[in-house]
Amino acid sequence: MYIPSLFAMLFPSQAPQACHALRRWLPALALALAGLLGSGATQAAVFNFDGNPAGDCTLTDKEYNCPASFAIKGNDEINIASGYTLKLNNSFTFGWNQRLVMRAGSRLVCTGSFSLADLNPARLDVSGGSFVVGGTFYMGSSAQSMTADVSANAIQLGGAQVTIKGKLAAQGTISISSGSKITGNVSGASITTSSSTTITGDVSAGSRFTLASGSTVSGSVTAPVFDMLSTNSTVNGNITATTSFTMGSGNTVTGNVATGVFDMQASGSRIEGNVDATTSISMGSGNTVQGSVDTGNLLLQSSNALITGNASVNWATLEWAGRVAGTIFCKKGTATGKCDCVTNNSGFPVNSANGPRCEGPAASKGPQRFLITHDGEGDTCLPEKITVTACANATCTAPHFAGTVSGRLLGKDFTIVENAGSAVVELTRIAAGSVELAVTGATGTPESQCYRTSDNTGSCFMRFTGGTKLKLSVPPHAAGTGGILATLQAVRANDENSACIAAFKNEPHKVTLSCSYAKPKTGTLAPVLDGSPLACTPGTKSTLDTTFKDDGSAQFSYSYADAGEIRLNAVVDGAKGKASGEGSAVTAPASFLIQPAAGPIRAGAEFALTLTARNVAGAATPNFDTQALNDALATSHAVTLEVACHAQGGNKRSIAAAAPMFRAGVAKVAASWPDVGNIDLQARLSDFLGTGLGASGNTNTAGAGGCSGTAGPFIPAYFEVALATPRSIYYAGEPFPLRVSAMNKAGAVTLNYSALRKLSEPVTLAANDKNGAAFASPPGALSAATIGDAMFVDGVALVETSYVFSQSPRAPAQIRLRARNGNASPGDVSSAAPATAEDAAMPIIRSGRLRIGNRFGSHKATLSVPVTAEYWTGKSWLLHSDDSATVIPADAFAFRPASAGVSLEKTIPSDGLKLVKGAAAFNLRVSAGGPGPVDIAANLGSDKRDNACIGKLAGTQVDSAGARMPWLRPVVNGCGTTETRDPSGRATFGVYTPENRRIIHVREVFN
Repeated sequence: MYIPSLFAMLFPSQAPQACHALRRWLPALALALAGLLGSGATQAAVFNFDGNPAGDCTLTDKEYNCPASFAIKGNDEINIASGYTLKLNNSFTFGWNQRLVMRAGSRLVCTGSFSLADLNPARLDVSGGSFVVGGTFYMGSSAQSMTADVSANAIQLGGAQVTIKGKLAAQGTISISSGSKITGNVSGASITTSSSTTITGDVSAGSRFTLASGSTVSGSVTAPVFDMLSTNSTVNGNITATTSFTMGSGNTVTGNVATGVFDMQASGSRIEGNVDATTSISMGSGNTVQGSVDTGNLLLQSSNALITGNASVNWATLEWAGRVAGTIFCKKGTATGKCDCVTNNSGFPVNSANGPRCEGPAASKGPQRFLITHDGEGDTCLPEKITVTACANATCTAPHFAGTVSGRLLGKDFTIVENAGSAVVELTRIAAGSVELAVTGATGTPESQCYRTSDNTGSCFMRFTGGTKLKLSVPPHAAGTGGILATLQAVRANDENSACIAAFKNEPHKVTLSCSYAKPKTGTLAPVLDGSPLACTPGTKSTLDTTFKDDGSAQFSYSYADAGEIRLNAVVDGAKGKASGEGSAVTAPASFLIQPAAGPIRAGAEFALTLTARNVAGAATPNFDTQALNDALATSHAVTLEVACHAQGGNKRSIAAAAPMFRAGVAKVAASWPDVGNIDLQARLSDFLGTGLGASGNTNTAGAGGCSGTAGPFIPAYFEVALATPRSIYYAGEPFPLRVSAMNKAGAVTLNYSALRKLSEPVTLAANDKNGAAFASPPGALSAATIGDAMFVDGVALVETSYVFSQSPRAPAQIRLRARNGNASPGDVSSAAPATAEDAAMPIIRSGRLRIGNRFGSHKATLSVPVTAEYWTGKSWLLHSDDSATVIPADAFAFRPASAGVSLEKTIPSDGLKLVKGAAAFNLRVSAGGPGPVDIAANLGSDKRDNACIGKLAGTQVDSAGARMPWLRPVVNGCGTTETRDPSGRATFGVYTPENRRIIHVREVFN
């Protein structure tokens, strides 16, 4: 409605003077409109979750469960009382005028994504409680603060300052905006901060932690990779970065550092503690470590890099003025008075005041005592196993793991390697009688104490029985192997008790054999001795006729179709007396059969694997039983699973699976693999029962150099669709960038999904309503609805499309973009589930137009020409205050003065005129020539000339650069046809406003 007509309707007695007096009556008009519009306003609703009914949410045991349709409007309020839980079964976003109140003990659960980002900070009243979010938790479009714990799949804080008193925990990424303050522990897969972030608590990242400049962490940091970017950041705690720690200039750590690779970049950084870097340390100029370091390779770059304590290294390079104030301990040794492990370019000679001083490896503190564990009984001339443990304390409650420990037990040398804690010593005693066990020859000669298992006492005395003994041995072998010879040797001490000699030389004897299951302690199959099976049951025996050779040994064949350890007992009862002995036979699985579930399998989802331990004949070995072996105190029987190859040549990645637990030789394994394609799997067993025997299995049937890819195919779990820019509102017809990612079930990109690997497929895009349902009557269509398979690189396709309304202008519409491959189940992949897969691809589409305002003024004046963007609400055109993205190139504007010889000065930025909240302006003045109008047009097409009406009709078009923004062309019907035209306006110089005219008297007469 035209304003003077509206004014006349409201104030009919003043109609004749409407135009002249409009400005004087505007306040009254505003009040009148406010009264008309406000009389029907909806009152705010308050949803109190405090034990009473609230909306259509159901209450069970202090938990409100709200349907997916639950929403709050306008300036409604949610109030969760202490002790109550509110569960929202959808994604949920708070608006500016809404309100959230939570107190200690309250809890808000959201199954989708949840956003507080756009909520007015004054209406965010959370002083306790917790948030549990299935998707992404958003906060901080403006400065917000709260006291609450947050647990989510991902956490996005920004782009204004956020203050949270509480813990942050995410399964995926955490991004913290600049200036934010977190008082509580922070944990996630990958954690990134912007500048000047403060975290008062510990930080734990599963893959990487990036701390931006000017930030502070008051607590410990644990992450495989830690990037402490320059400058002026501080960590007041210990740092554990197993892979690498990169420290920018001007930063400080007040704690110890343990890492793989430590890169302390130039300059001015400081570590107030010790540094342990297993691989290398590189320190830039002017950096300081106020403590000791332990590493492989040390590099002190020039100049003035300083370590105030000692340095234990394989090799050190000291560049100009690089100093180690303490001693450099060369781990591989050094000659006295030299520094053989140092490249000294410091300018300070070796052994000078500031130069390096070196010694051999720093001596480690040895064990406080030894614990000797034995059974108290032994046979002469037969090996007896005794365990020696190095103890870290006087009570032997903790093993000593630091450094290698050596000593002697009854003259037998032994070594306990670093991190082992103990060693098994095999003693062979010649003379009969009792001996006292004690460790001698160890550094520092710590005391020994004993534990005798036969009577559970601390006695160190062990009794050895003499006479003829039988030593029985069977070489370890694969289960079911034939042709294995067991050796039975008769030995005794000589008359002088100085050596063990052969007994039963060249004598025939009957040998009585019996067996028992050792590891595991039960079994079903029987070993076969010289062709006859021998049941390993109490009282069952077998007698073999054999002849002992000149060396006192006899042999018989042995075969066992199962896996494990069998104890064999041999007895000879002859004319020269009775002799006995025992030994063990260990058989390992010969191979593993791997049977993966049939594909297709979703990447990252669990799939079933069956592993079968087999003998050489391919039959199962039922005694390869994890629990039974554990019960028998067996060691070294764990089986590992790994990816052997990727059939399409992609990244093998790693398979995730619990350690296979075998039952009767078969293991049912739930495994997952995080990428796409076909793979072959390999199972490995190493050093079975400490014998060095191994076994493996592989699904690859392609032979050497090939990969059959038996397991799979693995396909993406779903597609994730997201706008590739932070904008959420676009014009109809305006291209918007989309990022479509092939994801695994854990929410990570499947890197092998690419055209290079021939694993990607064409993907179809669809525009649904904001809830994901198909439009009953679509408001428009996508300009590009297919993503070619060649567009996917490392699992991600970047595409550009637009949504075009079927009629223009049209009221705004929000669409939800969906991607799918169109395959039939079970090979179908889409972004329909989980719901969060499309949460970042829900643009609001608006019909838009660009307007150039008309201005007039003095010939010498500088006119500010407004340029505004508007959108159609469905009823009228409204300033598009959400548009702060559109930029109109400077050379897209065309200026056509009505008079010849007019020169213009234009103040349009060279990088274009950028709209801010839908509006912008540029200055225009006449620098030469006469007064008159100047027509202005914005060329939004792709031609060299605009198609604005003012130029078309007057024939005064001039060249300009096309901005290629046709979606902002308004529909104009003044050029003979109704079509979209470039926007135009007029600046008129030499025309004054009525207020600026020099008029003495004016009288208006109305007839």
